[in-house]
Amino acid sequence: MLKGHSMKKNFIFLGLSVLILNSYASADSLKNSLTNMMNTDESVPMVDLGNISLNAKPKIVAPQKKKRAKSAIVAWVNKHKILKKEADTYLSKRTKGKLKDMDSLPIKQQNRLIHEMALPYLAMDAANKELSSIEKETILTRTWIQKEAQKVKISEDDVKSVYRKMKQNALDQNSTEPIPTFERVKVQLRSQMIEKKIISNVMKDVKIEISE
Repeated sequence: MLKGHSMKKNFIFLGLSVLILNSYASADSLKNSLTNMMNTDESVPMVDLGNISLNAKPKIVAPQKKKRAKSAIVAWVNKHKILKKEADTYLSKRTKGKLKDMDSLPIKQQNRLIHEMALPYLAMDAANKELSSIEKETILTRTWIQKEAQKVKISEDDVKSVYRKMKQNALDQNSTEPIPTFERVKVQLRSQMIEKKIISNVMKDVKIEISE
């Protein structure tokens, strides 16, 4: 009975790694982390850009005015500068590639775009003031883990192989507890495999000296 209980705990433990991988040191890294949190595909924009016409030709702002270079600074948010190329990239993302030039927007919509882009910078400034160093490290660590997880390639066959070994181990121990199906645990199992791979890569060349 104890063996079966132990195997059940092993399968349940697989879910713990999801908290590490899915919980989406420098100011830029902190800003990028906050940007990702605030601008996912599922999020609702905090600044309304709904008046932009995606089907009609965009109105040119001040025809006599030349388009700005990609390297031009289009706005300052506190001490953070926003470049034209950043605004163009953000506009393209927000309109799914239908609009790519900030200067093609009316001034009012340009201002809305800049205000929306300012939010992560304002959040970063507030975070730097209000979050403890440990809280900042947690955000950065989570962002780094998610980035590293995207580099790890694990096929479904790899996951099935590990699952079969765990299932056989449970059978060899004469477990009386029901063994979860592959479909039920494959996501958690893959997450745990990714986590182990990341840890292995980090620890590969590390040198640890313990002082007495």
